[in-house]
Amino acid sequence: MVTTLLVFAFVISVLVVVHELGHHLMAKWFGVPVEVFSVGFGPRLLAIRRGDTEYRLSAIPFGGYVKMAGSSPTRGEVTPNGFDSKAPWQRFVILLAGPAMNVLFALLLAIVGLWVGIEVTVQQNGVATTAIYRPEPLAAIPLGVRVIANSGAEIVSTLSGLVTGELSPGHLIGPVGLAQITGESSALGWRALLAAMAFISLNLGICNLLPIPILDGGHMLLLLVEGVTRRSISFRAKRNLIGAGAAAMLALLGTTLLNDLGRLGIL
Repeated sequence: MVTTLLVFAFVISVLVVVHELGHHLMAKWFGVPVEVFSVGFGPRLLAIRRGDTEYRLSAIPFGGYVKMAGSSPTRGEVTPNGFDSKAPWQRFVILLAGPAMNVLFALLLAIVGLWVGIEVTVQQNGVATTAIYRPEPLAAIPLGVRVIANSGAEIVSTLSGLVTGELSPGHLIGPVGLAQITGESSALGWRALLAAMAFISLNLGICNLLPIPILDGGHMLLLLVEGVTRRSISFRAKRNLIGAGAAAMLALLGTTLLNDLGRLGIL
């Protein structure tokens, strides 16, 4: 159990830091001051300041965050050079950069996994044995792209089925289920753990594009609405939408937790 939690904390921290690094780099590109880049949450353990950014290691190792100037505006106020002062398309690109980094990282892990070799089951004289499949280095790149594209299509299909009701919410996996996957993968070896990290990173990237206001996709949708209507959504409306999104995410988290506990036979 302890090993599983440690491995899961490591995997989630790496993938969230990759996600936040996308926001960080694109914010810097557009001249948005990044006040804090934290690995972990909660009390600060260590910190180094470089320019206007404090790079922080925090006490709770499950994830991390980036705090950009102007990313939490108050009513009627705009932060000079802050996120809220940038053109809508620039804010859209900054938001998109996080999920995009997760998808690209999943692709990188898939290609590296193919370079080092993946375990496959083969039949020899009617007996199943395990062998290492390792394609040519250049061939691994398009093969990795195909693997990630097919996996991404399956994730989108699953999400679509959940929305239309073709699939039940029982198919959803939450943090407990993901921890179980990472624990079982690490027990099988580092190759299996690489595959699990790629799977989780791809899910994280795609799911963050869902049009739920608290997620990157929800904020991107609001920007698109403002761009099409050429009218700014009021501060109050955004606050209410984000609150509704947070409630939806809590309900989703509760559902996945029940699913995970049910699979474990606890419920």
